[in-house]
Amino acid sequence: MAKVEMEIAGLSRSPTEPYSAFVIMLRERYGSRRLPIVIGFPEAHAINIELENIKHPRPLTHDLFINTLRELGVSLVEVIIDRLQDSTFYAHLILDSGGQEVVVDCRPSDGIALALRARAPIYCEEDVLEQAGQPVVEEEEEREERQTPPSRGTRRSSNLTREELKRLLEEALANEDYETAARLRDELRKLGPAEEESDN
Repeated sequence: MAKVEMEIAGLSRSPTEPYSAFVIMLRERYGSRRLPIVIGFPEAHAINIELENIKHPRPLTHDLFINTLRELGVSLVEVIIDRLQDSTFYAHLILDSGGQEVVVDCRPSDGIALALRARAPIYCEEDVLEQAGQPVVEEEEEREERQTPPSRGTRRSSNLTREELKRLLEEALANEDYETAARLRDELRKLGPAEEESDN
């Protein structure tokens, strides 16, 4: 099957799913289709901190996985989103272990978080894009590029709501990740006082 290289176009809270759900928006690197995938809060946090290029004092789960692979001499070659069944996306990690290809089943959200850390490409099978891909009209694409450029390392916390930033802040404090907490506090300050506070 043909596979299409994808890149991250945005990360935001899902407007239709429960509060803890987010949407990671992928789009073709050399095309106009995009692919929205609903993911959980922990995975969204893991993806967001890597997009923000935030360094933790201790390795988190995805960092630990990549570090373990490196110590074992195994590299992550690519991540492929290869199936859509009953509204659920499926993916695989393609690993290189001493010249031998190893395929490991994974959730797309975990695969994306790992691919960012390993600087590995993300692909989607063409038939999955045909089923769930959405065309991007030119005006929408220009607006997305202004708001959430795909280049890695660009700060994106400003695209999150106050509530999302507060949740990320609480998790960072719970994990004793004070550097991330400081960054998130700065983002919250930029938003100014909450509306409910200004109304009192």
